[in-house]
Amino acid sequence: MKKNYFLSLLVAIIFSGLSFSQDLVITGVFDGPLTGGTPKGVELYVLNDIQDLSIYGIGSANNGQGTDGQEFTFPAVAVTKGTYLYVASEEPQFTAFFGFAPDYNAGSTMGINGDDAIELFMNGSVIDLYGDINKSGSGEVWDYLDGWAYRKNGTGPSTIFSASDWTFSGINVFDGQTSNSTAATPFPSKSYTTTASSSPEISVGNAVTGLNYFFGNGPSTEKDFSVSGLNLTADIVITAPQDFEVSLTSGSGFGASVAISPSSGTVASTMIYVRLQSGLSVNSYTGDVSLTSTGATNKTVTLSGQVNPADPQFYYTEFLNNFTYTVVSGGPSSEQDFTVRGLFLTENLIVTAPANFEVSLTSGIGFSSSVSINPISGTIDDTTIYIRLVAGLSEGNYTGNVVISSTGVADKTFSISGNVFGEATRSMIITGVFDGPLTGGVPKGVEIFVLKDIPDLTKFGVSAINNATSSNGAAKYNFPVGSATAGTFIYVSSEEPGFTAFFGFAPTYVSATVAVNGDDSFELVENGQIIDVFGEVDKDGSGLSWDYLDGWAYRKSNTGPEGTTFTDTNWTYSGVDAFDGTTTNGTATTPFPIGTYTNATASVKNNTIKGFATYPNPVTSDNVTITSNSAENKQVVIFNVLGKKVVSTNFTGTKSDINVANLASGIYILKVTEGTKTATSKLII
Repeated sequence: MKKNYFLSLLVAIIFSGLSFSQDLVITGVFDGPLTGGTPKGVELYVLNDIQDLSIYGIGSANNGQGTDGQEFTFPAVAVTKGTYLYVASEEPQFTAFFGFAPDYNAGSTMGINGDDAIELFMNGSVIDLYGDINKSGSGEVWDYLDGWAYRKNGTGPSTIFSASDWTFSGINVFDGQTSNSTAATPFPSKSYTTTASSSPEISVGNAVTGLNYFFGNGPSTEKDFSVSGLNLTADIVITAPQDFEVSLTSGSGFGASVAISPSSGTVASTMIYVRLQSGLSVNSYTGDVSLTSTGATNKTVTLSGQVNPADPQFYYTEFLNNFTYTVVSGGPSSEQDFTVRGLFLTENLIVTAPANFEVSLTSGIGFSSSVSINPISGTIDDTTIYIRLVAGLSEGNYTGNVVISSTGVADKTFSISGNVFGEATRSMIITGVFDGPLTGGVPKGVEIFVLKDIPDLTKFGVSAINNATSSNGAAKYNFPVGSATAGTFIYVSSEEPGFTAFFGFAPTYVSATVAVNGDDSFELVENGQIIDVFGEVDKDGSGLSWDYLDGWAYRKSNTGPEGTTFTDTNWTYSGVDAFDGTTTNGTATTPFPIGTYTNATASVKNNTIKGFATYPNPVTSDNVTITSNSAENKQVVIFNVLGKKVVSTNFTGTKSDINVANLASGIYILKVTEGTKTATSKLII
C-alpha cells in the first residue's frame, strides 16, 4: 500500500506539539525562617492552559549530588493560564508565613535548603531548573539560604540555569522574620509576568565577609561576588569602598574601580574579585561596593574584613572517637589523628599525650609521650599528629587531656578517653528484627535473647547499620545500668506507642537509633567487640535474601551467636510486605514469632545456694515450693520470657510455697537471692 508521507508528517507535528509544549515555569524558590527552616518550596507559573497537570512533576537535587529524578507528580487536574502554583514541604508554617495555603504539600521532596537545586519535569524530562544540580549552592550566587530567589519577567523556562535570569534576596534576609508581609526583603510572591522589562537593570550577588589578614601580611585572600545586567545603555561601574580593592581578574589587576561594557545591552554573569588592601593597621573594616549604570537602580554589595595582630598563635582540629582494645589482644589501640598548625611562633610546638596514651608524627611508628614540631619562619602548616592508647593496660576506662604548648602562647588542651575491655562473654544473641506497617513504618527494632545472666548491661549495646556502614564495635545504643536474666528477651524499639499497639506490650528499651528499614542490618556489641550480627553489614539488603521490608526475620533455635559472620540459612523470613495492611501482630497472616527462640546451651539454670530446689516443675497446682539448707532471708523474683518481673516476694526459712495461680501457662525464669548467693532456674507453668 502506498504510504501517505504528508499525513505522517502532520501527525508527527501534532504529537510533537502535544508532547513538548512547555506551559509551566519555575518562578521562585524560598527557604523560610520559621521552625524547621520552613516554609520551604517553590512558586510556578502557568504559561498556557494545561488540561492534565499530571504530566508535570518536580524534584530537588540536594547537596550537589546530581538529579534525584522526579520526586513529586502533580495530580490529574486542569489549570488555566496565568495561575500561580505553590508547592511546599508542609502546610501550617507556609500558611502562617504567606497568609494563604500552598496548592500542594510535597513533603520531604520540598525539604530543601538554600543550597539545593530544583528541577521541573514534563513527561519525565527536565524542562526547567533552578540552580546547578551538580554543585552545592552554598557560597554560590544562587544561594538562597534563609532567603529566596525570583525569576525575572519574561525569562524561562530553560534547561540551562542562568543566574542573570534571577534576582536574589541574599542569604539570611529572612532571619528573625515571622511573615513575608512584614519582612524587610519580602519574597515577591505572584509578581512574575511573561513580558520582559525594558528598563536598565543590574543584578548582584551576596555580601562578602572574611576578608582578613594578619598585620604586616596583607592584602587579604581574594573572594568574589557576581554581577549581571540587562537593557543597559552604558557600562556598569564597580567602585570599591575605602580600604578595599576590586578586579575583573583573579590574582591581578586590583584597583579602586573597574568597568564592564554591555554587549547588546547585556552583561552576562561576571565574577568581581575583591580583597582588603595591604598596609592597614589592626582593626575591623567594612564598606559597600557601589555598582552603577546610566538609567539603572544603583546596587551595593557589603564587604567586611579585619586585620589581626601578628602574635604567636596555634590551632588544632580534632574529631577523635573513643580508643579501645581488649585485654586478650594486649593493645595498643588503633591509632587516630588530629591536626595542628601555627603562625608567628618563636619556639617549637610541643604536643604532649596524657598518661596511658602516646603520640607520633608518623603513622604506625615512633610513638612516645610527646612530639615537638619546629616552625619554619614562625609557621607550622597543617601537621598530622597520630595518637593511640598504649599497650599492656588492664581492663578499665582511661581519660586525660592532650596538651599543646609553645612559648608566648597560652596552652590549649582537649580531652580524650579510651577503654580496655575484658574478654567477651557472648551472653546475648540477636533473635529477631522487624519493620512494621503502622504510620511511619513502625514498630521498628530488634529482639535479643539473653543466653547467660548479665550482672552489668552497660557492657552491651546494639547498632542498626544503615546504608552498609559498620559500627566497628562502637555501639550506637548502649544499654543502661541494669541486669538481665538468662532465658529472657529484650526488645529495643525506635519508639513506644506503635510497638505497644502492634505487639500488645511495651518495649524493654526505646532508641531512635534502631529506626531501621527492611534493608538495614544489625550488630550486637559487647565491650567494644561485635558478638553477633543480622544481615551483611557491608551491603544494602534490598532484594537480597535477608530483606525484611514491611516484614520480619527470625533466628532459628539453637543457632548463633556468630560474631561478625552472618549465615542467612540460620534465619526464617516473612518475605517483604508481609505486614502490609496489618494492624497488630496477633491478627497478622504471617505474625512475627515473638519470644519463640530457644537455645539448649543457654544458662537458665545457675545455683550457688546450697540445697536449692524447686518442685513441682512443671507446676501442677497453684504453688511452687522453694527449699534451701539455710534459714537466711530469700528474695524471690519470677520473670516472663520478655524479661518482665511478674512475681516478687521474700521469705525466711528453709522452705516456702510461692503462689503462682495468677500466672498464665508458659515458660518463666525463677531467680532466688540468699545473701550474696543466687540461684536461677527455668520454671514451667
